[in-house]
Amino acid sequence: MEPLGGIILAAGLSSRMGRYKPLIEVQGRSMIGHVIDRMRGAGASPIVVVTGHQSELLRQSLEGEAVEFVYNPDYAHTQQLESLRLGLRALKGRCARVLISPADVPAVRQETVSRLLALEGDFIRPVCHGEVGHPVVLRAALIPYLMTYDGPGGLRGAIEHSDYTLRELSVEDRGTVLDNDTPQDIERLLAWCRGEEVRP
Repeated sequence: MEPLGGIILAAGLSSRMGRYKPLIEVQGRSMIGHVIDRMRGAGASPIVVVTGHQSELLRQSLEGEAVEFVYNPDYAHTQQLESLRLGLRALKGRCARVLISPADVPAVRQETVSRLLALEGDFIRPVCHGEVGHPVVLRAALIPYLMTYDGPGGLRGAIEHSDYTLRELSVEDRGTVLDNDTPQDIERLLAWCRGEEVRP
């Protein structure tokens, strides 16, 4: 089995939520804790958490989780791709593929992650009813390209404007596309976790 690393992006300001998103509890565990569990369940090691806002609080909260931390000092002024680059730099030469997720996507099924990892391709992402979701998988061979990409659209734009192989996995797992940016989003997430039907 190819060595698999993980990157969790947790540097954002959580400005629309009004409280720090990664540590919001969902079914007895923090959102980022669920993401760590999914990555660990997929065999990802090492797992790198890219921090920024509330960095020290997050490090303390994840003590004992056996993850590595990388700090983005410009978290308030940079896009997510910059945080990703810091994580990729930390993993360079240590794995053949990388599993990537924001810290606020806690409801993805383990089966979905396994299906993504079973596919071959340079970049693999889930699509639920036409909506692109998380987590994504990329080959380490893309790291040099992503380090220098300066076009539009962040990671998504970098892949869609490249010659690398993009694979999409059609899934029914709504957890891949449930955004969690506002308190209303959290209520929808909790309803989904309880097995209730939620609108796209």
